[in-house]
Amino acid sequence: MRRAALLVLAGFALASPASAQSEDPAEVPMASGGAVSCSELNNRAMEASLVIRQHASALSAGFEPDARPQAMVMLAWLDQWTGRLQGLVDVAEFSSCLDDGDAESYRRALAMAARVANTAREELLRPGRSAAQPQRRR
Repeated sequence: MRRAALLVLAGFALASPASAQSEDPAEVPMASGGAVSCSELNNRAMEASLVIRQHASALSAGFEPDARPQAMVMLAWLDQWTGRLQGLVDVAEFSSCLDDGDAESYRRALAMAARVANTAREELLRPGRSAAQPQRRR
């Protein structure tokens, strides 16, 4: 899906006439006909990485069995923001908007998010303690 979006973006950039091209080399043409500046892409990626770190921090602290629904919602938010950051990074790298430091910082945030999300999924999929142990009759 991301590759298709990048191909559409690249195709749009190549197919548009030279007069419609942005004068600012720090702008990325979008399929909607507008352009997004590299600083805007970087700002959005920074925002996403901060939100990812917040959700990952909350999930990595663990959760009580009765807080499973809230942990599931937090995991869904983490997944949503991770996808958002991945898309922003893909577009920014494709358009050469990120320097090596920013790109590495975002890659680390994505890797950390994947580790925390996998651990949280593992915990959420484990049967609860009461379900794992059969009840004893008195």
